[in-house]
Amino acid sequence: MPDLYQTRAPRASDIPFLAAIAEETLFPGEMMAGMIAPTLNGEGDDIWRVVTRGTDVVGFAFAQPEAMTEATWNVRAIAVVPDLHGAGAGTVLIKAMEDALSAARLIVIDTTESPEQGRARRFYAARGYTHVATIPAFFGPDEDKVTFTKLRG
Repeated sequence: MPDLYQTRAPRASDIPFLAAIAEETLFPGEMMAGMIAPTLNGEGDDIWRVVTRGTDVVGFAFAQPEAMTEATWNVRAIAVVPDLHGAGAGTVLIKAMEDALSAARLIVIDTTESPEQGRARRFYAARGYTHVATIPAFFGPDEDKVTFTKLRG
């Protein structure tokens, strides 16, 4: 039996689906085309992965190298359609991102302290990421930044 979820590099035809997922989960979907364009054009260092179920795009993740560091990458976003939360798509996606970041010495993931991100915080911890910092009022007056890291070989 084939795996339920597959991962791959993004395609330009994915943009509407990725924008809809972003809009529903993380940030305004209208930002997606500009964010992913350099990668689709073969420019820049960002790494993107999408997760699919059959022919449907059901999630995405992207990472950027941290400036002025030695092999440190920041996973800036990881999102799966809400109907699939807890169904394994996120686990497949983060594993694909970690595989793509095989040369990374340190992987960083930031989220917020908001109740809506509680599931994300538990997800990262369950996959071996360590909560290393909380920065009060980072994203706004009432929105703390919560940082998780995974140190690798």
